[in-house]
Amino acid sequence: MKRMHKQTLLILGTALVCLYGIAGVPVSPAALRDNFRRNIHLGLDLRGGVSFILRVKVEDVPAAQQRDVVEQTRRVLDRRINAFGLAESSVQSYGSRGNELLVQLPDVRDPARIRRALESPTVLEWYAVRSGPYASAEEAMAQHGGVLPLGTKLFSTGPAGSPGQGAWYLLANPPVIRGSDLRDARVASHDLFGPVTTFSLSQEAAVRFEAYTRANLGKRAAIVLDRQILSVPVIDDVIRDSGQIRGARNLEEAQDLAMNLRSGALPAGVEVLQERTVEPSLGADSIRHGMRAGAAGLAAVVVAMLVYYRWAGANATLALALNGVLLLAALSWFGAVLTLPGIAGVVLTIGMAVDSNVLIFERIREELRAGKNAAGAIAAGFSKAFGTLVDTHVTTVVSCAFLFLFGTPAVKGFAVTLVIGLVTNLFTSVFVSRVAFDWELSRRRAVSI
Repeated sequence: MKRMHKQTLLILGTALVCLYGIAGVPVSPAALRDNFRRNIHLGLDLRGGVSFILRVKVEDVPAAQQRDVVEQTRRVLDRRINAFGLAESSVQSYGSRGNELLVQLPDVRDPARIRRALESPTVLEWYAVRSGPYASAEEAMAQHGGVLPLGTKLFSTGPAGSPGQGAWYLLANPPVIRGSDLRDARVASHDLFGPVTTFSLSQEAAVRFEAYTRANLGKRAAIVLDRQILSVPVIDDVIRDSGQIRGARNLEEAQDLAMNLRSGALPAGVEVLQERTVEPSLGADSIRHGMRAGAAGLAAVVVAMLVYYRWAGANATLALALNGVLLLAALSWFGAVLTLPGIAGVVLTIGMAVDSNVLIFERIREELRAGKNAAGAIAAGFSKAFGTLVDTHVTTVVSCAFLFLFGTPAVKGFAVTLVIGLVTNLFTSVFVSRVAFDWELSRRRAVSI
């Protein structure tokens, strides 16, 4: 009896801890809803948002660097997205080609801005101006005999790839400052020409930049972003570790530039293969219909268990309810995201839980028919069923491992939820259910099954 009390306290304590992990300490219905939404992370298909499938242009990178370029691109994009302050966003590998990424962003209100941030290379460079301006690239080439001088580049103040626009300058190559030399970038203030983005340099770059500006006072320099000249200022003072970028049309554009500079330049270009937007109302409908279907199915299962197994059916219902609590709590603690395929995993977990209890109950019935008393039948039934339960659960977990390793993100969500549900199911169907039978036996000598 003492052992049974300890086991009961363990079950009650586990249930309370799990309920706290799901709902916190609610002081009102509104607080309960807020705690649940904060602890249970819903995926893009349930909350609404936007997702992108990107192709990393590995062909733009020398072969010696092809191996790490996708992972480097993923890390840069992840930093850019995190700078937006979007909760539960993710950038992960996608597909079997090895050069595609899936970006998922719940609760996004401006997908166009996110897309610009994803596609922008954000390569900032500071060049010394050799000559210019010229009205066209052809004029610049003609001034130098049709051939660019060694160690020079030709850039325009117009958009890259748009001939005939803007003024052209011949710049000394390599650049004095590159994007990798930046330590930080911020939007400082507005002036007569619009928002100003300031940047600061690393210690080594600051020493190099100071020497360059000191030796080139009164000369022009070109600030180039993504192969387009933003400005051609005259160096009128020695500059050590900071600079300014003008030309942003509005504050949002200046903020995005600063954010992209902080996150770093993309090692390779990216191409948006697919953009998909999920409205919040669609996610709410999915949750509502899923809850209704789950409630109807669960009610049907409970009724069938109670009718067929009587008291043991109530035992199974208790184990099933605790299994659901444990599953949701595990999702909350692990920070797992619940998606629509994940809900399918929850439904399958319910089926596995019912199947586990049916297997145990039928074993107990066989032992009772063989003439054993109630205590002996329960002990033998749980003992004989345990090995079968472990076998079925382990094989399913192995299948889920392959789904997680080789499946798409939606399939991974299903696999994660199902594995957690299988682990919690072993605890509830074997341990919790056994304790419930022991309590029934302590009240009477027979069991209703």
